[in-house]
Amino acid sequence: MDNGSGVALANVAVKLVPTTYKRTFHSAQETYQASVSRHIVQPETLAAQRSTLLPGLLITYDFTPLAVSHIESRENWFVFLSSLVGIVGGVFVTVGLVSNCLVNSAQAIAKKMD
Repeated sequence: MDNGSGVALANVAVKLVPTTYKRTFHSAQETYQASVSRHIVQPETLAAQRSTLLPGLLITYDFTPLAVSHIESRENWFVFLSSLVGIVGGVFVTVGLVSNCLVNSAQAIAKKMD
């Protein structure tokens, strides 16, 4: 607390989301994701607003009705190989086009100089 008196309202809000993690070759793990926010209301603010809240600790929990399901999976080897072949082929074609343009432009400049 910023105030030296030590009298204030600490408001803590906790939000829980049920989550299922499923990893490759492992069983599903049930857990919760938590989000916590903390806000301190100073005694001057409580007095100025004529609030009915008393100094202390206010904790609120919110259980979300929606659940998160996280499934981790791996790509098979054919997807990896096809991506690798695509990248290597794209690099080969790009280098061929750039070198062909450079060679043709050098030849055109050489013809103009003759």
